[in-house]
Amino acid sequence: MFLKFNNAEIGYQQPLIRNVNCGLERGEVVLLIGDNGSGKTTLFKSILNSVPLRGGGIFLDNANISRLSRKEIAKKAAAVLSRGAIPAHLAARDLVAFGRFIHYPYYFKISEDDNEMVERILIDLGLKKYSYTPLRQLSDGNLQKAFIGRALAQNSPAIILDEPTAHLDEKNKLMILKLLRRLAQENSKAILLSSHDWRLAMHFADRIWLISNREISESRPDDFFNKFPELKLDISQL
Repeated sequence: MFLKFNNAEIGYQQPLIRNVNCGLERGEVVLLIGDNGSGKTTLFKSILNSVPLRGGGIFLDNANISRLSRKEIAKKAAAVLSRGAIPAHLAARDLVAFGRFIHYPYYFKISEDDNEMVERILIDLGLKKYSYTPLRQLSDGNLQKAFIGRALAQNSPAIILDEPTAHLDEKNKLMILKLLRRLAQENSKAILLSSHDWRLAMHFADRIWLISNREISESRPDDFFNKFPELKLDISQL
């Protein structure tokens, strides 16, 4: 397993998720679903070691994240989480190019190969014509795609995405989900995502992790409703 939870307990002062023992292989897409406040975002932050575990361990490529630096974690797992402050002076291309920073010392000039990678990502995400548009002038949807582009530019073996289809119209939701599926299949990426559009996203996933009663249960998409009929999911809350 490229990403492995070993009896992990996730939360802050109180546990949100207990006894996590699942894992994610390279080449597959796993969809994480659960009620609002169930701990999805906290789980993602725990993978990055920005929220320390209450117990147990998380391993990336057999390395315990508690022993890795932030840069070492970033080389193994790229992330698209909630947005912070948006620098007014940055353009879409600049944000995507920032994904290359983890591969260089503090001061650097990106290579021609890096520029070509950034260019391909902008084209794949439909952002080419917005390359030099300031981030603050982008629509919510295009801004979301630019943040996804930054994660893709890191070229890390794993990608974790918290609501990557947020702010996107139906066409772009499909485009992003198809792109993630292709990255898993063709580039052997390990992809973990959450989505309120879970009924759509599950068609692109190999497995589903469901947070319920402070634990994670697992299913394949084609067996999900057979395996968890008793949960009576309120889809308005997922």
